[in-house]
Amino acid sequence: MKQLIIGGFWAAMLGVSCAGGTETENPATLEDFSSSACKSRAADPGQQALVLAADADGLQCVEWTKNGDRTLTVRLLNFPEPCGDDYLGTAKAAADGTLELSVHKASCDVFRCGTCVFDFEYVLAGIDTSRELSIHLGSAICASEPTTFSDEVTLPLDRQDSGVACRYLDRSAVEQYGRGRGTCGERNLPCGTCDGTGTQTCASGLVCTEVDDNDSRCLASCETDADCAGGLTSCQDGLCQSGASW
Repeated sequence: MKQLIIGGFWAAMLGVSCAGGTETENPATLEDFSSSACKSRAADPGQQALVLAADADGLQCVEWTKNGDRTLTVRLLNFPEPCGDDYLGTAKAAADGTLELSVHKASCDVFRCGTCVFDFEYVLAGIDTSRELSIHLGSAICASEPTTFSDEVTLPLDRQDSGVACRYLDRSAVEQYGRGRGTCGERNLPCGTCDGTGTQTCASGLVCTEVDDNDSRCLASCETDADCAGGLTSCQDGLCQSGASW
């Protein structure tokens, strides 16, 4: 998991909420948590995303917004997890002061439907926003199972009140996402039909470009960063590309 997105980009929120806290020696508390439904299938009125963000299709982002003194909202966009209806969030401090944010399913039931991408939002209080904040991002099958922390991001809270950084969504997750929503060949999605066979076709105005080994995406052409939708990518070598690697 890892980095960021801003302001009105986040729309109405559905899903579950829970409040929690950290260990007593750390003042940070989780005021609220929200989760989208599974986004890896065609939109349906009962399965809306937490964020209606077409600009971020094919990307995985972390956003932060300082809401005031010692309060912070962290939003995770397009994070792959096992499919399920309800996700809950937790926040706690590690011994070194790192903030650990994680998600888990509300039940330990296993569904044979693969991986979905979700949006998650954490509203936190008691955060020292005058310095950089290191965050570990993790997930567990359910509350009784161990949490695996696979990503780390440092937020420059001392220099920016809000920010966003995005990387390309993992190839296997983005293929399932593109097939389920019928968006293969669109911006930041795999070229062709998402089948990994090397097809080079993209929607009009997009260029099929290799962004990693065995991973070609449809990218928009640009002359400046202003040409790149939503500010989630930057203009590099004439194409809107993700610069984050986490």
